[in-house]
Amino acid sequence: MEASKPTIYLDVTDLLMWVRQHATVTGIQRVHLNYALHALGKGVKFIMFHGRACEHVGLVDDAVIEYMGRLLSGRIEPDPAQLYKLCPNARLKPWRDYREKYLGQPAKYMWHTFAGGVVFHLTHLLFQRRMPAPPFKPGDVLLNVGRSWIIGGYVENIERLKRKHGISAQLLLHDVIPIEHGQKPAESLLFTQFIKESFQAFDRFFTSSEYNRREILRFMHQFIGTEKPIEKCLFGQNINSQGAATATLPYGLSQGQYLLSVGRVTAYKNQLRLLQSWAQVIAAGQDAGLRLVIVGKTSKAYRALDELLEADAALRERVLFLGDVSDAELDALYRGCRFTVFPSLIEGYGLPAAESISYGKFCLASHATSIPEAAGEHAGYFDPLDVNDIRAQLARFIQDEALLHEREALIRAMPRISWAEATADLLEKASRPILAQP
Repeated sequence: MEASKPTIYLDVTDLLMWVRQHATVTGIQRVHLNYALHALGKGVKFIMFHGRACEHVGLVDDAVIEYMGRLLSGRIEPDPAQLYKLCPNARLKPWRDYREKYLGQPAKYMWHTFAGGVVFHLTHLLFQRRMPAPPFKPGDVLLNVGRSWIIGGYVENIERLKRKHGISAQLLLHDVIPIEHGQKPAESLLFTQFIKESFQAFDRFFTSSEYNRREILRFMHQFIGTEKPIEKCLFGQNINSQGAATATLPYGLSQGQYLLSVGRVTAYKNQLRLLQSWAQVIAAGQDAGLRLVIVGKTSKAYRALDELLEADAALRERVLFLGDVSDAELDALYRGCRFTVFPSLIEGYGLPAAESISYGKFCLASHATSIPEAAGEHAGYFDPLDVNDIRAQLARFIQDEALLHEREALIRAMPRISWAEATADLLEKASRPILAQP
C-alpha cells in the first residue's frame, strides 16, 4: 500500500510577529510571505507558537495568510483589530530568554527578565484565546522558513514535538552570516546558539544558494561533526506574488533619471564604497545628471556615510535616502530606474539583484559570495572592495546607452521564476522521505 502523503505545517509565528509592528516587508519576511501565500490551497496547514519556551502551538486560519498578503502588498491599510479578530493570539508572543543577550550584565538580565515576564503574563491573562491544536501524525512535516532565532525556547519545543508526534522538522536557513559577521556581539551569540541547536534538532535544511550550502556544511562539521541533508530551494524573482498596489514615483523622481540601490544601509552592504565611487563619477562629469536613490533602513551604527556626505556638497545633492518604502513605492522605483546597483560584500542570496532582473532592469552588482547566483549571467559585476572598479562600471553603463539597452533585451528574453513555481518546488522537496546520510 502506498504511504499517505505527509501534511506540511508551515510555521508563520515570525510573520505574525512582524505584521504586528510593520506594514512593509523586507528580505526574509518577503520570502516567508510569498511562500505562505502560494501554499494556500495546496493542503498545507499554518501554525503559530506562543507562550514561554513556545509551549503552545495552534492552527492559523488561511484567512490570516490572505489578510497579511493584502496588508503587505499595500492593498489595505494596517488594522490591528482585524488581525486580532482573524487570529486572536496574534497579539501574543513567546517570552524571550535574555541570557545570551545580556551575558555578563546580570543587572540588565534581571531587569529585562522581570519586565518581560510581567508583560508576558499580563498579555496572556488578558488576551489569550484557545486555538485548535495541529492534528500532527507520524511522518508529517513542520516547515520553518522564517527567522526563529529571535524566539527563545523555539528549538527545544521543536524537539519535544518531534518526540511526541513522530514528525520531521525542516528549516530554511537564509544564511549563516551572523555567526562570523554579526553587527552586534550579543546578536551573533544568540544566532550561533540557535544554529548549533538547530543542527541537532532539524532533520533537513533548505537554502537558496550553493554558497550558502557550502557555508552551512562548514559550520555543520564544526558544530556537530556530521552532515544532514541540505537542499537548494528556489526563490521567486518578483517582489510580491500578488502584485503591488499602483503608486507614482516619490520625491519628484523622474522616469529613467536615477539609479536605484536596495538594501539595508549598513557596513556589510557596502554603501560607503558605492557613494565614494558615485562621488568620483560626478566629479568626472560622467553621471548624465542622474541621482542615486538608496532604499533601506539605515543602521544607527553606520556613521561613515554621514562623514562622507558632510564633506561633499555635490554628492549630497545627488543622493536620496528613502529608508523603508512600501511595496507599491518599491514597485514604482524599480520600474522607473535607469538601472540598479547592488554593492554588498556578503549575501546569502541577493534578493534585490534578482528583483531587478524580474523587472527587466539591468543590475550592476558585487561579484561577492552568492550574488552571481541570484543575478545570473545578464547582470554586470564589479569588485566590491575596489572603488575604482565600481566607478568605472557605473560610468560605463551610464555613458553607453546602447550597451545598457542590449543587456536589458537579453534580460527580457530570459525565463523568470515565479513564487508559485518556487513554492511548489519547496513543498515537493519537503514531502520527500529523508534519507540517512552516508
